This record gives sequence, C-alpha cells and structure tokens, in this order.
Amino acid sequence: MNKVKVLAVDDSKTMLAMLSAQLRDSNFEVIATASSGLEAVEKFKELKPQLVLLDVVMPELTGIDTLDRLLNVDTTACVVMVSSIGTEATVQNCLKRGAKSYLQKPLQKDNVLAHLKKVCQEAGVEL
Repeated sequence: MNKVKVLAVDDSKTMLAMLSAQLRDSNFEVIATASSGLEAVEKFKELKPQLVLLDVVMPELTGIDTLDRLLNVDTTACVVMVSSIGTEATVQNCLKRGAKSYLQKPLQKDNVLAHLKKVCQEAGVEL
C-alpha cells in the first residue's frame, strides 16, 4: 500500500509531534516537518509531498501567505489548513485562496484520518 506523503507545518514542536503520532500506522506518512512558512516552501519544492498540513498562525510568514507561495509553486497542491482560530472569515479566506480544507485544533485522531482521506479522494490524491 502506498502511503500519502505529508509535509506537516507548525511552529509548535509539540503539535508536529502530535500530528506525526496521529498519522502513524495509517495511509499517511509524515515525510518532513517544517516550523516556519519559509522552511515549508523549501521542503515542498524539494520533497513534493502529496499533502500539506499547514498551521494558520505562525511567525514571519503566516499560514495564509505560505499557502499562497505553495500554490505558486504547484497550483494543484493539496493543502489542509490547521488552526485553533476557526473563525468563519479565516476558514473562508483559506478556502477561497486554494486550501482544500480546514481542520480545527485540538485534533482528534479518528476525525483527522477520516477527514484527510476524504480530502485526498476529492483532490485525486491516491490512497
């Protein structure tokens, strides 16, 4: 079974560790993590992950700015925004800019896996 290659981006090391743990033993494999938007763009170009989990609130380059840059690199990038700030305006802004979906923190493993499978199917990413 091929696993979906995931780049997890969050300025919290705890959150990155939690995401990696939640995706372990699933159809998803975290092939890399990044703790800033700039690092995320570099790793995205280098590794070409099939899915990016992207925190909205980060220092230097926000998740929304990072989303724009990732989509400039690859217009078909499958990006799921992750944040504790789930205001309707933020969610709509991310989706309008090209994010495939939005996950609200705190993340529950079963919900995350089901949600990511659905997003990948809709985006044509093979599971």
